[in-house]
Amino acid sequence: MSGFSLLVPCYNASSFLPRLWETVRAQERPFDEILCYDDASTDGTADIARSLGATVISGATRRGPAHARNQLWRAASHEWVHFHDADDVLDPGFLAVCAAAATEVDAVICDVDWIDESTGDRLIAWKYAAAPLRAEPLSYAIENPIGGINGLYRRAALETIGGFDERYACWEDSDMHVRLAGSGARFTAVERVLCQSLRRPGTLSDDQHRCAHARLAQLRHYAESYGPLARPGVAREAQKIAEQFLLHDDPHQAQAALQLCADLGFNVPLTESRVLRAMRPFMTPTAALRLQQHVRRIAHLWVRA
Repeated sequence: MSGFSLLVPCYNASSFLPRLWETVRAQERPFDEILCYDDASTDGTADIARSLGATVISGATRRGPAHARNQLWRAASHEWVHFHDADDVLDPGFLAVCAAAATEVDAVICDVDWIDESTGDRLIAWKYAAAPLRAEPLSYAIENPIGGINGLYRRAALETIGGFDERYACWEDSDMHVRLAGSGARFTAVERVLCQSLRRPGTLSDDQHRCAHARLAQLRHYAESYGPLARPGVAREAQKIAEQFLLHDDPHQAQAALQLCADLGFNVPLTESRVLRAMRPFMTPTAALRLQQHVRRIAHLWVRA
């Protein structure tokens, strides 16, 4: 059946759902159905979701967001699905704008702002460009991670790849987009902020060290699975993950990420700086990366001054 399903994975989300529902009810084009997956909550989430009008699927034990999303898209009745976390919000125009772009494609991506819930400050602006995403969706998705709340997806495309990989507790949403692109799915982007991700301490994505391990495992998989087209992007992303490991004082995993760059035929640091490139033969990859980080910090302080 043609139409649009809103899919909300929930864990102890009773305090957040009313706020989300305000933005759902404000949609210029309403969703045709709303499903919530209650991931073994202990705070009455399922009752709140039902009182708001959602159909609730309940899990017996907590299995995580990837499992929750898989249960939701498989239960959805409509051709198009949108996943939205219970503690985030939607722009009133989200569905109307994305639905209008959902022609001859399998996924529509919009921009997302990450907002500090306590201060209202914008922490990150995730922006996506339609032209390169349409032209090279695989390499674009590898180098421009796409979150779980800023897409509208053809349900059949998710079925092709089996949905989300439940081995991952983080980066599972970005990984789904890469695998979707790798399967030949057609993408486009709406270059407009239509979702807000509200951040607060204690959320899983705050555990950047743990998430870096998952990201490195995924990058290795992309290098093995997608061939030469994926390699430059994988190398650049592996260097970023190496930087994350160094920031968390984990030189062993940083070296593992840099070794992936080397295995793909790229010298670290990947940089446009002639000075840093000239110094690469005389330094270990880890030392070269630390030097690049140091140079960036000095440049940042100089600009601020």
